[in-house]
Amino acid sequence: MVNYRSPWKMLSDCLESIIHNHGDISCSIILVDNASGDGVTGRVRTHYPRVRVIEQEDNLGFAGAVNKGLRSAAAPYVLMLNTDAVLTGGALETMVSALETAGDDCAGVAPKMMSSSHPGIIDAVGIVVPPSGDPFNRGIGQCDLGQYDISEETAGVCFGAALLRRSLFEADEVGRLYENYFLYFEDSDWCARALSRGYRFITVPEAVVMHQHSGVTRHESLEFKYYLIELNTLVMVTRNFESRVRTARIASSRCLRLLARTIIRRRFVRANIKVITGYLGALPRLLKERRRLRSGRKVPDSVMFRMAEGEEAFFDTVVYRPDRCLDSLISAYQRLLRLGGDDEHRRVLTALYGMKSGKPAAGREPDSQTLALFQRQPPCVRNMLEQAASESTDS
Repeated sequence: MVNYRSPWKMLSDCLESIIHNHGDISCSIILVDNASGDGVTGRVRTHYPRVRVIEQEDNLGFAGAVNKGLRSAAAPYVLMLNTDAVLTGGALETMVSALETAGDDCAGVAPKMMSSSHPGIIDAVGIVVPPSGDPFNRGIGQCDLGQYDISEETAGVCFGAALLRRSLFEADEVGRLYENYFLYFEDSDWCARALSRGYRFITVPEAVVMHQHSGVTRHESLEFKYYLIELNTLVMVTRNFESRVRTARIASSRCLRLLARTIIRRRFVRANIKVITGYLGALPRLLKERRRLRSGRKVPDSVMFRMAEGEEAFFDTVVYRPDRCLDSLISAYQRLLRLGGDDEHRRVLTALYGMKSGKPAAGREPDSQTLALFQRQPPCVRNMLEQAASESTDS
């Protein structure tokens, strides 16, 4: 666990969930504090003496802190867990059992992470990396209708909650987390490297973790997060994408977009300039790292990209709530039908398509049969329909 000024209740809830929910699994708990300076390490030692606390003199960022913690770990598996996450009963045992039976080529497993702020909403069931180079949490913002309830291969795991083989962090394997990110996309980078070397990741939806999305970092400035996300996307693509042409196209188009935002829209001007200059300054080093990583590649990027097909992000990371609700519901029911949904699911999907296309006719409310159909759906679906109606009225 990496801590940086987490609210005490959030941190203690997370620790309590580990202590009371690890079942018969023998485990140690390592908390790396990134120079919080708020006295939290003393409180942890007092209230949770079994937790091994590592105090940093400086804020090393997430990757640096994880690497420091891993050097103190000796167990065969390591659970990455954010301080804004809470394990539910049996989750750790289920993940360990899944990883033990998955085979040595399985680098890690992803639980089903559910939003603790929005009931019934998925936060992540693994991650995907599309050809555009913008990684995101698989399923984020969707109602949980069971559409992700079968174990599947995924492009990677969200390090907010994931169980991994510790040996793969050794230098002769996938290696440590890349510390130049500071924050965001460390997990995407590591997973892309693991996939390229022939390892795989699977989802374990029976293991549930509650997660408050960006529970700590949401209080950072929007410009600061925007800067890191834009820069780290460029860094991740340059280091890891196989095709030189694709890499150059993504890098050039993103830099041109940043320039357009600076010159035309005058939005995040300093951050845009900082991203471009930072990326160009780091480019010689990134290209050298790219050549080194290519030497260990066994699997083409097309395998990673295929896992992103049909996946979209439906979450607004500015206001931290589900976004594009009708599209999100349509995507969820489509996936549910592909897994063998019933006639009711098909009728709901047809009704959603009608709402999306503007039917029933303008000014006419859904008929009583459609309303009854929606009323039989989970509360999460009804809440999304209300939000979609509110957004439509506002627009």
